[in-house]
Amino acid sequence: MINYPMRTLGFPEGWGPETLARLGLEDSLWLDPATAVTIVIISLIVAFVFYKFIFPLILRATQWTPTDLDTRILRAVRWPLTVGLVVLGGYLAAVISFDLTEGQRESADKAGGLVGIVLGILAGSAVVSSLLDWYLENLAHRTQQVIDVRLFQLLRRMSVPLIYGVGGLMIMDLMDITISPLIAGLGLGGLAVALAINPHWPICSRAPT
Repeated sequence: MINYPMRTLGFPEGWGPETLARLGLEDSLWLDPATAVTIVIISLIVAFVFYKFIFPLILRATQWTPTDLDTRILRAVRWPLTVGLVVLGGYLAAVISFDLTEGQRESADKAGGLVGIVLGILAGSAVVSSLLDWYLENLAHRTQQVIDVRLFQLLRRMSVPLIYGVGGLMIMDLMDITISPLIAGLGLGGLAVALAINPHWPICSRAPT
């Protein structure tokens, strides 16, 4: 708990322990929770304004662009960004309002980083899926190369698990779990898959006539 002097809290002249006692506010224990609740409420209001008012204005501005790619990308990150604002408010409420010990601060940092990584995974997978879907819907029919269509379909299936895998490694690293052997194993596995797939690429390099 932080003991705030009355003057530094911004009380007018003449306000003191006696005045606060008459109002039932003489105990400063309420200040830390009240500050935390205020920060959380502000973050909720900011997130609501961002989701309901600011983001639609940004989407409306993308109508002037020649394609809808930017609109798809923005819609993909709308919820992760909004939730991120609320999570940021909760994190700030914890680290600013309370006198945390070093261990508690480290736990708060890890919790905030964990939620941030999860939101980043969701946003990244949504963006990549939107990009590949947009390409398959708008540009795939213009190419004569079957490899392009098949490659992007393959990328569409592999991209999301890959992003989740990278995010999982980041979470493990954040939790102080050694991931070097796992990365080495994944590297050898990826090389083996690439060597196995490579001989088949020339077969589908052109469309059948």
